[in-house]
Amino acid sequence: MRIYALCACGVALMILAVGCETPEGNYDRTATGALAGGALGAGTGAIIGNYSGHHTAGGAAIGGAIGALTGGIIGNAMDQQQRETLTRQSPRTLQRFDQGQRLTPADIKALAKAGISDEVIISQIRNSHTVFYLNTSEIIELKDAGVTNKVIDFMINTPSMYPPPPPPRAYPPPRYY
Repeated sequence: MRIYALCACGVALMILAVGCETPEGNYDRTATGALAGGALGAGTGAIIGNYSGHHTAGGAAIGGAIGALTGGIIGNAMDQQQRETLTRQSPRTLQRFDQGQRLTPADIKALAKAGISDEVIISQIRNSHTVFYLNTSEIIELKDAGVTNKVIDFMINTPSMYPPPPPPRAYPPPRYY
């Protein structure tokens, strides 16, 4: 039985570490919460079911369903809270964010101020193919605005992620005979 408990804990930790993304590549707390809650609920339900009379499968099913529902509700509430905060603080950033447009350093500051997680900010930078060429003063401003080192480091490295397109081919002038 200890093996089942350890496996359930391992699966739950992997889900929490990896997380879920939407088809657009944005971090999704609703799905992550549902998966983590379901895994933890199933593990807990299996343990309780086993100790209450060998109904391990039934306990796991009930615990998994309740855990997934609860985790999804909590994750969705977290997503909505961040969205409402961003709506109040910077509606223009929210518009760019929703439309997958390129972000500016001011947008990154607004996202950090709204409490958006590093994973979501980095995911949005990656999906919008935004390239930042930050100078020292901009890096200091980002840091002072509460942007984490992880996000700043990602921003600094964006030029190497998205190299400029090759120059247009030079064709020889046409010959007229």
